[in-house]
Amino acid sequence: MNAQAADPAHASRQRLIEAAILTFAEKGFDGAGIREIARRAKANSALVAYHFCGKEGLYLEALKAIFSRKVSPVSQLADLPSPGAPGAREAALQGFRNYIRAFVIELMSCDGSDPVDEAAMILMAREMQSPRPASSALLVEHIQPYVTYLTACLQALRPDLDEEELFATGVSIQGLLIHFRNSLGIIRLIRSNPGYPEDLEKVIRHHIDFSLRGLGIPEAFPQPGN
Repeated sequence: MNAQAADPAHASRQRLIEAAILTFAEKGFDGAGIREIARRAKANSALVAYHFCGKEGLYLEALKAIFSRKVSPVSQLADLPSPGAPGAREAALQGFRNYIRAFVIELMSCDGSDPVDEAAMILMAREMQSPRPASSALLVEHIQPYVTYLTACLQALRPDLDEEELFATGVSIQGLLIHFRNSLGIIRLIRSNPGYPEDLEKVIRHHIDFSLRGLGIPEAFPQPGN
C-alpha cells in the first residue's frame, strides 16, 4: 500500500482539497466557508490552518491539484524546430494540428462522470475570467506553455504578423475552443442531443480546418491538380 495513502494526515489533506474544489466551484472564493469545506471533507476545520495556513492557501492548493490532476496532452507535444530551420513551416503546420487536437481532448476529458473533474473545470473557467491576485502567478505559470507552443506555430505559419497580431490570433483560437467546451450545455439543448458530440474527431477536424482557413494557410488545403 502507498505510504501516503495509508497516512491519515495525508488522507485528510486530500479530502480537504477535493472538498475545496467542489465548494469553491459552487460558491466562489468569497462564498465558500472553511467550516463548510471541512464538514464536506469530514475533517476538523482546524486542519485548514494546519495544512494550508488558511483559506487562501487552501484555494491555491486546490488550483495546484487541478493543474496536476491529469497529464496535459499539450505538454506531451513534440518540440518545434526554430523558425527558419529546414522544414520549420511544415513542422509548425503539423504542430498546430496536433495542438488543436490535444487541447480539445484535454477540454473534453471531463465528461461529467466525476463531480470533482466537473467542479475543477468550472473553477478554472471562473479563475481565468477573474484571476485572484494571490493566484495570478500560478495561473500564468500553468497557461504559459500553451501560449508559447501555439505562438511558435503561428510565428512559423504567419511570419507577417507582429507581436500584437500574433497574440490576438492565438487568443482568438484558444477562445474558440474554450467557448465550445463551456457552451456544450446549450449546444446539446439546441441539438436535442445530450450525448453530443459522439464523434469527437469530427469536431476536432472542424476546429483545425476552420482555424487554418481563417489563418489563410494555402498548403493546408491543396487544390486539385496542385
